[in-house]
Amino acid sequence: MTLSTLHRRIATVAVGLASAGVISTGTAQADSIQTITDKYLFSTSLSSFENIRDSKPYPTQLDWSSDACSWSPDKPVGFDFKPGCHRHDFGYRNYKKQSRFNDTSKKKIDDNFYSDLKGICKGNAACNGIAWIYYQAVRKMGS
Repeated sequence: MTLSTLHRRIATVAVGLASAGVISTGTAQADSIQTITDKYLFSTSLSSFENIRDSKPYPTQLDWSSDACSWSPDKPVGFDFKPGCHRHDFGYRNYKKQSRFNDTSKKKIDDNFYSDLKGICKGNAACNGIAWIYYQAVRKMGS
């Protein structure tokens, strides 16, 4: 294992531990669960979110369950949309659990989902087209 690989692995573990509240990063540990939810949804990279999701911090306060991309393929045309679907489910489920789910928050979570999917597509036109279809589906049918 190279030194840079070791550094990346240590950094990944540190992010997970800090997110779980096991180690302090110098930020207030008294953040509300709503603030933590918003941080995971809107301020954390998708890959970091997936690492955090693996450790499932705040298990009694946050709902980490997911049915991935529901009735749609998780990997359309070979692009793995599952991480975006995980975060989208996290948003809906926790906003509902926190009694914050409304038309405005739904749109913000859906828009973030679309952004996540486009990030997964990395500019691929076919993938972006499918991301748009998934986005339209959650806008119309997501609840």
